[in-house]
Amino acid sequence: MGRPFRCAAPVLAAALVLGNLSVRPAAAGPAPARSGVTDDVDPFVGSGGPPPWRSGGTTPAATVPFGMLQLGPDTTDDAVHGAPSATGSGYAATDRLVRGFSPTHLSGAGCRVFGDAPLLPVPGAVPDHLGAATTELVRSSERATPGRYAVALGNGVHVDLAASSRAGLLRLAYPAGEKAFALVKTAGRVSFPSDHEVAVRALGGGFCGRNNRYVVHVLYRFDRPFRSRGVETDGAWVGFGRERVVRAQVAISYVDPTGARRNLDLERPGWSVSRLAARTDRVWGAELGRIEVSGGDPGVRRIFRTALYHVLVAPTPISDADGRYPGFDGRVHHLPVGEAQLSSISGWDVYRTEIPLLALLRPDVASQVVRSLHRDAVQGGWLPRWPLVAQDTGVMNGDSAAPIAAAAWAFGARDIPLAEVVGELVRQGDSVDGPREGLTDYLRLGWVPVPGVRFGASTTLEYAADDFAISRLARAAGRRGTAARYLARSGSWRHLLDPTRRLLQPRDASGAFPPPDVDGTTCCTGFQEGNPLQYTFGGVPQDMAGLLGSLGTEAMVAGRLDDFFDELNVGGEPHAWLGNEPSFLSPWAYHWLGDPSRTQDVVDRARAELWSLTPAGLPGNDDLGALSAWYVWTSLGLYPLTPGTPGVAVGAPVFDRAVVRPLGGATLTITRSGPGRHVASVTVDGAGRTASWLDLAPARRPRRIAVTTTDGATPWGTGPVDRPPSYPATSPGTYPGQDGS
Repeated sequence: MGRPFRCAAPVLAAALVLGNLSVRPAAAGPAPARSGVTDDVDPFVGSGGPPPWRSGGTTPAATVPFGMLQLGPDTTDDAVHGAPSATGSGYAATDRLVRGFSPTHLSGAGCRVFGDAPLLPVPGAVPDHLGAATTELVRSSERATPGRYAVALGNGVHVDLAASSRAGLLRLAYPAGEKAFALVKTAGRVSFPSDHEVAVRALGGGFCGRNNRYVVHVLYRFDRPFRSRGVETDGAWVGFGRERVVRAQVAISYVDPTGARRNLDLERPGWSVSRLAARTDRVWGAELGRIEVSGGDPGVRRIFRTALYHVLVAPTPISDADGRYPGFDGRVHHLPVGEAQLSSISGWDVYRTEIPLLALLRPDVASQVVRSLHRDAVQGGWLPRWPLVAQDTGVMNGDSAAPIAAAAWAFGARDIPLAEVVGELVRQGDSVDGPREGLTDYLRLGWVPVPGVRFGASTTLEYAADDFAISRLARAAGRRGTAARYLARSGSWRHLLDPTRRLLQPRDASGAFPPPDVDGTTCCTGFQEGNPLQYTFGGVPQDMAGLLGSLGTEAMVAGRLDDFFDELNVGGEPHAWLGNEPSFLSPWAYHWLGDPSRTQDVVDRARAELWSLTPAGLPGNDDLGALSAWYVWTSLGLYPLTPGTPGVAVGAPVFDRAVVRPLGGATLTITRSGPGRHVASVTVDGAGRTASWLDLAPARRPRRIAVTTTDGATPWGTGPVDRPPSYPATSPGTYPGQDGS
């Protein structure tokens, strides 16, 4: 594993931007860059582990917070054909070879995409087959910090990279006396706009095997003219004689070549990697400084800041610096100054943890997410589940735009067209010819039957949670009739409760559960990326009290949970899978049983056993920050409970002091004192509180939370009135049609 750089002192701040939206601290509630903050981040964490489920899938590529461009290595173990790595990011810590350094990556996804137009420096001579060319990565030489990456190659070239939002810089140091060449690999169109520029039009897509496509325009601008050049079927090459050091600026656009050129000209990355990296380091310091922590274990602090770094990598803009972007209708649209069109929104993954965290820290970005999804719907007809560039990949089940919008609103992202968003959500939730698979049966029966829909059980649970989220937003918009109707629909989970097994189970169209001789704990039979146990203990966030009360006495359910957490990350086996989203909420089931000490036992074990400062240091796909957000929340002693509400569970923070500085909002200070890991008492703004949860809505958000801990379980949070709220449906039965409200 490579070591991080010791970054130079930040230079005068430059306005690195998300779209036209500045990521600099706002005047109200600044988060100043702090010495050493970025030194705690290790971008290699999560870049290893066995794929597909135990790999974090992250990349050490250089980028800024919410950067459009992620400039970094594309690795392979295929020395014959140079085929891309199987990881979602295109980088694997165990690969021996590099096929190039490209400006597009996706960090933490379970499926591979991007890696467009990689540049590979080659000394000596141009190889016969550009696309198959690789060279060794000298792993001991790898270095990375937020915004910078460097490595020595087996062919003698040293590569140093830095990035801004839409542009980046490569420094290529060649061996003395060797001719210097650079390969630009692509199956797309290549041109030479000048004697020192290479332009590429690359076609990508096929994310998770789906029929999605995108076009990206890449411009490489070198610091000297070519002495030779050529185009092959799999790319282009340029030569520079026996130059020792060659630099190349790079920019991208999803609109056209002019967009890439404008992005490069407007962002002006310069020709010094160190200066650009220092500029970017200052921006990262400001964003990471939104949560200042002190005390506690230094290694835990590094894991925490690395997790926060991963949260802030996505989503990413597809709009150019001039506001143009490709729409879902196939047309080019133009945004006003201050607006950005965001994509790479990993819907099913991020609504539970990352969106609430972004809405707390950066409500402007979370609002941009919702506005971007709304524009997608206006242009494409429906709200997307998982947008990638200008198409919906349709990956995963459910209708994730609903809990994304509702969670964003609940935690403070209020700069959205609420009435219009609710209108789109309701239209989508009522349209049997829309993207909700199995909706006709869901409305008629109350569940989505199998085998007609492969993951009918988890789809039902997602729709129930989605409908609850819609009810919350409809209520905020003043549509009380719609809110009541969708609240009733949120009770559809009860139709999946198998009274014999006391588990949530798939049902067919006749209403039959799996027969007794069929294993009721099998992964992925009716459930996407999970099994009945995992969904039973975490799949009904809107009514956990109702769910747990349906499973037996509290003592019985607590015992089942204890058995469930015997193992914490078993994949599809009948125990917890905390490295995947369906199990994220399950430790807090104990909160609803009046036993928060047991929650703390599980959460502390999970952080200690499943996270580390290694490439295999994440327990699963990071899913564009969703898994890392789980770590951030729990380290603060908080956890968002129900998408669409601002309620968070309270537990023991890992740091003596954490200061949360939301953009434009009041500072929240969380302190911990005392030995042990169990909560003995909590004060909120100086007043004692026994409830095991808090309301973080903007108007009711506290300024100070003080937690006192001790060894051993305590009576704190155990009273019936201390449990988190649940939101039972008014009726779990079939549903009327549209009420016009």
